Amino acid sequence: MPTQALPAAFSHALRRNTAMLHACLQPEKNNDLITRPFHALGADCALFYIDGMASGDEVAQHILRPLLAADAPPIPGAALARYAVTRCLTAPEVKQEPSPEKAVTELLRGQCLLLLDGCREAVIIDMRGFVHRSIGRPVNERVVIGPHEAFNEVLRDNLTLLHRKLPTEKLMCRMHQAGRQVKTQLALCWLEGACPERTLRELEHRLDAIGQDAVDSIGVLQQLLEDDPFAPLPQAVLTERPDRAVSFLQEGQALVLLDGSPRALVMPISLWHLCHAPDDTSMRWQYGTAMRLLRLAGAVAALLAPALLVCVYTFHPSLLPMTLLTSILQSRTVLPISLYAEAFFLLLIFDLINEGGTRAPELMGSSLGLVSTLILGTAAVEARIVSPLLLITVALSGVGSFALPDYSLAFAFRMAQLLLVPVAGLLGIGGLCGALVLLCCWVGGMESLGAPYLAPTAPGRIHNPDLVLRAPIRRQGLRGYLAFHVKRDK
Repeated sequence: MPTQALPAAFSHALRRNTAMLHACLQPEKNNDLITRPFHALGADCALFYIDGMASGDEVAQHILRPLLAADAPPIPGAALARYAVTRCLTAPEVKQEPSPEKAVTELLRGQCLLLLDGCREAVIIDMRGFVHRSIGRPVNERVVIGPHEAFNEVLRDNLTLLHRKLPTEKLMCRMHQAGRQVKTQLALCWLEGACPERTLRELEHRLDAIGQDAVDSIGVLQQLLEDDPFAPLPQAVLTERPDRAVSFLQEGQALVLLDGSPRALVMPISLWHLCHAPDDTSMRWQYGTAMRLLRLAGAVAALLAPALLVCVYTFHPSLLPMTLLTSILQSRTVLPISLYAEAFFLLLIFDLINEGGTRAPELMGSSLGLVSTLILGTAAVEARIVSPLLLITVALSGVGSFALPDYSLAFAFRMAQLLLVPVAGLLGIGGLCGALVLLCCWVGGMESLGAPYLAPTAPGRIHNPDLVLRAPIRRQGLRGYLAFHVKRDK
């Protein structure tokens, strides 16, 4: 980030331009800034780059050697920058930049900045060669059938993955910057002819309206782009899989890639996008349908299992079979707390174990969760603090939340559990149904980038048979049900 305001244009004098950059970047404090003065093309020159961000060998091969070997051209000094770009420099990506602010921004992103005496433009040369994580396997979106590669933290690599998987001239990419002080580069991608223009305009308007000093991660960007920050469910999909990102593009949605983040942000979405797993389409439709129904059962268990048990036992015990009711009553005669307080306590313990396993070192995480669950569960039952049936129910709801393919959706379901259990314990089945109706009304009124959150079921629209059930691929001939319908390219 520049430490002081920069002028609107460069000076003709190299000495003034060098002094301006030094005053801005303060090389006496920032020892990573490399300044390389030299004489080439009959003029004094200065090359600037950040140590470690640019490859020294590439700088010598594609910048210094061609310039030092070139003869002085019979042209005025003001045209030297253009001459260097077109006749001397051998780097694949070179451009002229008249704005000092933009030139400094590119320098801080790892590019080289060349100044020539007599020129009022800087030459930006892409020699980035910093060390970064290679393309690896997905961590959170693993599949059995499908590719095993994921985005990394380098924007150029992620764009390359998209272009490799979607080699079409209709794939568009527009570069933006996020953050007023620390300008992080991001790419807005869409498929021409599939993504509606109003979706692009709205998304670009929200990107331009970001007023934060810095956007450090894709999660921060998601919160800044959402329609309603108080909504209970996420309004964008974050995916680390290039194949899934390409699938969203083909459906007519827009994609945002942020430099430094290994995930793509997809908008607009509906609730159904959060419920679909990456390999649903790769499986035969019978298997995909079975897995979706299984996940639906897990979602119902995650949301309602503890609350229903508390509600039925407290207010409607006659609904339970006599054998089961007798077993519950016998086990509860020695328990010191009410059932709904017990359920709330167990849910908190389960979330605590889950969070501890997530934050623990990798070698300890899985064993910590398993050992903690076994020891605490067994000890709580033997100490007659909790009932075995409730422990099984809470464990079932936890496993059901893990079956949800989206982490944010699973977290929202676990939060809803903590609200529904006290409601069920205090107000019974009527209160539970009322809470569910209010929750459904809230979700039904949500939007994602202006698109209905429950589309295409509410409001009803023509769509592919690919929501809860999965029809054969040959029967899926539409795309873009969030906005408009066009036939897929055959």
